[in-house]
Parts: sequence; structure tokens; C-alpha cells
Amino acid sequence: MRSLKQVQTSLDNNAFCSPCGQPQKMQIMKRKTIVLVFAVGVILFSVTLFLLCYLFDNKYTSDGPQAVNGIFELDAETLREYPAFFLTHGWELYRGRLLAPEDFRANPRPDEFVFIGQYGGFEGSDRAASPHGSATYRLSIIIPPEPALYTLDLPEIYSAYTLYINGVKAQQFGDPDPANYLPQTGIGSASFLALNRIEIIVAVSDFSHMYSGMVYPPAFGLATAVQTMTQTRLTIRAAVCAVGLALALFFLVVGFLGKNKQAMLFGAVCLCFVGYICYPVVKTIFRSGPAWYGFENLCFCAMLLLVMLLSHSVSGKSSLYKPFIIFGVFVCGCSVARSIIVPGDLRVLAAYSLLIGLYKWVAALFLTVNTLRSVRRDVQYGLPMLCGILIFDCGLIMDRLLPQFEPVRFGWFTEIGGFAVVAALGAIIGQEQRRQYRDKLSLEGKIAGVESLVEMQRAYYPVILEGIEEAHRARHDLRHHLSLIREFAASGQYAQLEEYLRSYTAEVSDTTPLTYCENDVVDVILRHFDALAKKENIRFQADANVPTTLSIDNADLCGVISNLLENALEACAYVSGDKWITVTINEIRGELVLLAENSFDGYSRLRGDIPLSRKRRNREGAGLLSVKKTADKYAGSAAFKPDAPAGVFYSEVFLKDA
Repeated sequence: MRSLKQVQTSLDNNAFCSPCGQPQKMQIMKRKTIVLVFAVGVILFSVTLFLLCYLFDNKYTSDGPQAVNGIFELDAETLREYPAFFLTHGWELYRGRLLAPEDFRANPRPDEFVFIGQYGGFEGSDRAASPHGSATYRLSIIIPPEPALYTLDLPEIYSAYTLYINGVKAQQFGDPDPANYLPQTGIGSASFLALNRIEIIVAVSDFSHMYSGMVYPPAFGLATAVQTMTQTRLTIRAAVCAVGLALALFFLVVGFLGKNKQAMLFGAVCLCFVGYICYPVVKTIFRSGPAWYGFENLCFCAMLLLVMLLSHSVSGKSSLYKPFIIFGVFVCGCSVARSIIVPGDLRVLAAYSLLIGLYKWVAALFLTVNTLRSVRRDVQYGLPMLCGILIFDCGLIMDRLLPQFEPVRFGWFTEIGGFAVVAALGAIIGQEQRRQYRDKLSLEGKIAGVESLVEMQRAYYPVILEGIEEAHRARHDLRHHLSLIREFAASGQYAQLEEYLRSYTAEVSDTTPLTYCENDVVDVILRHFDALAKKENIRFQADANVPTTLSIDNADLCGVISNLLENALEACAYVSGDKWITVTINEIRGELVLLAENSFDGYSRLRGDIPLSRKRRNREGAGLLSVKKTADKYAGSAAFKPDAPAGVFYSEVFLKDA
């Protein structure tokens, strides 16, 4: 531990090296440079991430054979090289017709050859045509002559279809017959034994969704390879959903019990995010109608609305947020109304699609501006939020620049961006909860310090009263003594006077109490702990030079000294040999310096720079946390260092007294 002389030398050497000595303009320029470099780094990282996803986790850029004009040959060597791939190109499209296998005996001509995802619906190349209606997709695959088990994994097909494989009905979702139309979607999978040739026919109708037909490429290949690929995707998505649900439940409960609005908002954000991304899990397990898409859209809209509210709450108050929040509430209301009132109207669907696209960009604009404002105002959590928002912004931009993208294992660009925002908010709210927890412990420590001060004053009140009474009696007796002394002096009996004074002096005992310093608060505390140490047979030594008045609040000062000395007393309780405590308190160049040492048994565990308490089940001790919090409050510092080999625990606290 440093001595007071070492501390004084250190303060002298650093007197002109503090950040406060730097020009303010230089600090501002430095911060702007850091923020700019940080933002550019996040943007480059995001663009790289989305490009990697586009190149290596995209059904449209994945390696594998593709059909040409409705047919392709798949030999044994190609199948060994690509045991699972995506049937993207070369599909025959028959618009306005629901065809069964027997209808192809007449060799009908396809309207065109398409790749899956080329169009948003049945309109094909005719942009003026309606995307609603019926159509049939057909693909023929020449396979090796050896029999093998194949799997066709079909993503959602909008919004009712019948699947035929080699002339046999293999699967049906809903009813595609226009007269009995029943929408139903889900992720389907068909495994079958085949050789030589496979004919795949998908007859589909849609009158209820904004898309129609086969929008996402199906996976095909050997059963084991396809199942491994789909299970990997499902496992990743299920894990993310499980973590999201756990976080949602945790923060909702914590927020409700602690009446913490931010925690509850973040719990709701997690819940909406899970509702937005869980469709692969839900669609694999359940078949559903159009209502699920309304719920999914509502979760997405509500997630953006809650993120805007939470971002505003974290970054500080601003009147500019109200129009954006009102617009978000309006979009959420439109999402509910579209699903309930007019679920299948094309004009409503087109308008709603434009509204959702606009809403994404408006929300991104608000979040970006609000976060940049927070960074400019030096809000504590500005940079983490900026990281999440920039990734989300880049996701929206890359989604427009790279439209031919469908993830194989992970998520869409907007889902990845949304995950980044949720993760950033989670880090912020988690840090905020930790700060509030530490503040609570600090407040508990301060309250304990105030209570200790009151208890000390109450304990010494009878002593003060007794001293006053003793002084009153001494003043009364003094008159008699002075009268007798005057008589001895007047009569010249100096020998008797000298003897009387010697006798009186021997009777007067030195009852002056021990005083450590001029500051009453510090003096009372030190005398109180001196008495406590004596009761426990602990040697106590204190050296204090503290002025009568300080700018430091008495409750804070009491909390710091009391917590340090209580910690020292508790540590000495575990020592079997020599027990001792020494404390030095001095004011040096506008700083109150507290140096304490005490014996301890060598057992210590640290979390960061705070020793863990034995009484609180390996949690930070409330007393030392309070000391550190008070040091931060007064622009000072607090350090605790256990020296196990020497059996000494050191504490060093600096408080600005200005």
C-alpha cells in the first residue's frame, strides 16, 4: 500500500496531466474521429457480412445442377458431388390451369420457363396481369438407374397446392380448386424411392396473399443430405427463438416486479422478434391459413414500434419522436385491419405492401437520427445502439441491392439487422439493469452509513450529557476551592496552600476523551470503531488530519469510512492470530485521501476490482460497491488489493473536495 508521501508525490506529478487540461475543442474532434471510424468500421463489417451471406448462404448462388427448359439430367457423379441442391431454374409454368399428371398426356405447351422467385406471382412476364388465380409448375429430372431414396423439401407455397411425384399425389396443403378454395401453407417434405426419372408437378391456387405460387426454391437430393440441411436450418432458428423467448420472459418478469419500463419494453421487443422470425419452426410443425401472416406482420411492425420507443427512452427525451410513434401505431393498426377486414383484396394488399416498405425506412430513419443525436450528446449507450442501427440500415439497403436472396441456413437481411438491433438493445438494457443494481447496493450502503452515523451520535449523546453535568459540578465546586485558596493566600499560609493545591491536583483525573481530528463526523466515526475494535481484541490505530468543514456530504463521508472499517472488522473476525487495523485520513491538494490496512486470513475472490462478499454468496459486497460508487460521484477512485501471502488487505480511496 502507498504511504501518504507517495500519494502526495503522485498527485504532484499528475497535477497538469489530467484530461481536463486538454482543450475542449481537441476532445470534441477526437470524439468525432472515434465515432466516424467506428461507424465506418460497422458499415464495412455489415456490408461484408451481407455479401458473405449472399454468396455462401443463398439458394440462388449455391452450387448445384440446374434444369434447362423443364428438364435436366442428374448422373451418379453429379449426385455424389451435390447430394443436396435447390431446384431454382428451368420450371415449366402453365398459367391459369390446374393440371394433373394425366393432363400432360396431351403434351400441353408451357406459357414460359421461369426460375423460382423470378416473379411475385402467377402474372409471370405480364406485369399487368393479376397475381391471383391458379397455375401449374412442372419439372422433369433424369436420375441414375440405380434406385435411391430422394427427398423434396418444399418451402411455403402460396396459398394452396397439390404435389404430384411420378404421377402420384404426394402431398396437399389446403384446397387449390377455385370453387372450393381453402388457403393453407406450411413447410412440407416428401421422401420417395425412385430410379431413371422423376416428374414433379405442383398445381397451386392463390386468392388471399400478396404473393402467389412458388416463390421460394425447393431443395432436392438424397434423403439424408436434404434432411441434414433442413434440420440444421431448423435447429439454428429454433435455438434463436428459444433464447429470444427466455430473454422476453426474463425481462418481462424483471420489469413487472421492479416496475422498470425499459426492461418490460425490451421483453416485449424480444417477444415480437420471436413472433417475426419463428415461421420456419411454426410452419414445419403446423399448417396455417392467412391469419398467421397477419400475426407475423403485426409482430414485425410492433417490434419496430417498440424499438423506437425503447431507443427514445434510452437516448433521452425529444419531442421529434411523437410523429414517428404515431405513424408506427397507425401501421400496426393497419396490419390488424388488413388481416381481419379485407384479407384478400389485391388493391389493399398492394397498398399494404407499400406501407410496410415505407414504414421500414421511416423507422430506420428515426432510429439512425435519434442514435446519432445520442452519440453527439455523449449519451452513455450511444455507440452500442449505433452499431445495431447501422447493421439494420445496411440490411435494408442490401435487401434492395441484392433482391435475389433466400437464406439456406440463417436469416433474411432484415432478420439479421433486426437481430443486431435486439442484441444491441439487450446489451444496453442488461448494462442498465446492472447499473441500477449497483446503484441499489450503493444506496443501501449509503443508508447503512447514515444509520451508523445516527447510531454513533445516539451512543455518544449520554457521554456528552455526562460531560455537561460533570462540567456543571466542577464549576460549582470550583467556587469553593477558589474561596479557600484566597483565604490561604490572604493569611500568608503558603505552606498549607501548596499542600492543598497538591492534594487537589491529585484528585483531578484527566477525563478528556481521545480526539482524532477537528472534523466532528470523522472523529465520532473513528472513536466508534476504536471502541468496537477493542471489544473484539483488535488493535486499532488511526491518524487523521481532516479540516472542520468539507464539501463532501457527511452521509457520503460516513458511508465511505464506515464501510471500509466494517469491512476491516469483518475480515479480522476470520483471523486466528494477530488482529489489527490501521487507517490514515488526510486532505492533500483538494483531495481527501483514505488509506486503510487490516489483517485478513488470505481468502479473497475478486469480480473485476471488487472483492466478493462471504455473506452475500459470492456477490459483490454492498459496502465496497457503495464506496466505489461514492468515489465515482466525487470524481475520485477506489482500489482494493488483497495481499494473501502477507495477510494484509489494502484499501485506497480518493475523493475530490472541491
